[in-house]
Order: sequence, then structure tokens, then C-alpha cells
Amino acid sequence: IETIVVGASPTGIAYNPTNKKAYVVNRGDNTVTVIDTLTNAVSGTVPVNPYAWYVATDPITHNIDLNEWVKDLPVNYVYVTSAVNNSVDILITTFDGLLTLPGGSIKTDLPPGIGAFNLALDVARQEAYVVNCHNNILSILDLKSKAMVAKVEDLDDTDGFIGVGVDTGFGKVYTVNDMIDVVPVVDVETRKVTGKIKVGKTPFNVIVDSFTHRAYVANRGSNTVSVIDTAKDTVEATVKVGSEPVSVALADGMAYVANCGDSTISVMDTATNTVVDTIVLPGVKPFRGLCHWSIAAF
Repeated sequence: IETIVVGASPTGIAYNPTNKKAYVVNRGDNTVTVIDTLTNAVSGTVPVNPYAWYVATDPITHNIDLNEWVKDLPVNYVYVTSAVNNSVDILITTFDGLLTLPGGSIKTDLPPGIGAFNLALDVARQEAYVVNCHNNILSILDLKSKAMVAKVEDLDDTDGFIGVGVDTGFGKVYTVNDMIDVVPVVDVETRKVTGKIKVGKTPFNVIVDSFTHRAYVANRGSNTVSVIDTAKDTVEATVKVGSEPVSVALADGMAYVANCGDSTISVMDTATNTVVDTIVLPGVKPFRGLCHWSIAAF
């Protein structure tokens, strides 16, 4: 329908229905572009810390979660994680959706360069869960005290965690590492790994629907999405999608899967766990990692 010019090398997008704004993370110039979705015009561009990548919407609060990146809370804060200095910097938002003044910083208590990579948030518990791409640690941050309160260090023997999602109803965190074909599950109360769920090859990202208690894992290496029943922590379906799925967004009973390998979106009916449509995207064709990396639905 329309193409909007944003920053360099955009890698993530999220939509906030409260202010009707879309937030685009631009890894190439370390900025966030704010788009007014009512007019499809750019509202502003804000600098952030280096190495921002992904974005997802929280299905409960409808706040933005720029996984490596940004979380827009009801109290109008935005949390930006930095893979370079292992911190979660806090910015303040305004009603128009622009990011403004610095509000503080939460350190993940890890040495620089470890790679704070992905972020999920539990609004009720006021906790953020950060996975780190250069180790196997889940950092748990208290958003009220602005401090790291716990570390889960036994996710797996293999480093490289890049995806995380939380079922806020059951208090479970689901983590993804593209080097292993399992999803370690963490209990937010005990801070312990309670199990590991076998999924497809090269799991790349995960999104959780806390209403239906389902987690959707994009398996880049097997061209599938694993649907996990978070009550039982078992895979209830494996759905064939496009080539190299890397991200999933949820809206109105549908899961929208961004496929990096063929520049398509697989539209999946979450009631039947079947693909009902495939959308071919215009523009860039996959070339040496250049592809559509992220997706938001509203």
C-alpha cells in the first residue's frame, strides 16, 4: 500500500494501539523512527544505544517491546537494551509517542561485550527478562528499583540466546537459542529452569500469547513454527511456513510469520494452526542476510 522511509538498516518494528504509533528500530544508524499510523507519516527520530535488532508487541498491555531494544510501559517509560555495554537504559515518552529525556539506567551486571540481546516484560510483576547472545544467562531486572535482582545461569550449556517471551498468566519465561533445538523454560518465582521443549531447527524468535497460553517459535532452519501449549509445556502443532522464518506477530486470531528466505509473510490461523494465506513482500530480495527481519500486526 505504501512505503515509508525510515533510518538505516531497520530491523524491528512494534505498534502501540494506545497512541497509534509504530516504532521502527534502525540498527544501521542507532535510532528509533516513530510513525503515526493514522497518517503513515514519520513523527520523529530518536537516537538509541547501538545494536538494536528486534521488536514485538505485548499481547496483554499492547505496549511496545523492542526486543533488543525498547519497552513502552503504561507509566510512559521506554527501556532500551544495549548489546555493547550490557545495560538497559531508560527513556521517557510523551503522549505523542516520541522518546525524550533519559530517565536512568539498569545494569545487567555482566561484563561489557557479553551482549544483552532480547527483552520481554511482565507489567504486573514489574520485571524485565533479558537474554544475552554471548552467554547462557537470563538477567531479571526489577523495573521499580532499577536493579538486576536475579540471574538464571543454567539455561543451557550452549551460549547464544537471542529470543525471549513470557506467559504473564503462568509466570513462565520461554528462551530461544539458535544453536540448540530446544526452548528452556524458566519459572519467574523460583528463578529455575523447569524444562526444555524440543522444537524445530535453528529456533530464532518466540512470541507468547498470555490470553490463549500459546507460544509461537519461529524455526529458521526447518521452515516451521512450533506452537507450544504453555499450560503443559508441550508442542501441540508444527506448522510449515515460508523459507527461514525469523519473527512472529499476533493479531485478531492470526499469527503473521516473517520469512527471511523468500521475503513472504505466512498468515496462520491460530485456532486451527494452519496457514491460510501467503503475502509476497515488495522491495528487497534475500541476499547475504538482507531480508525482512521483523513484523508487527495490528
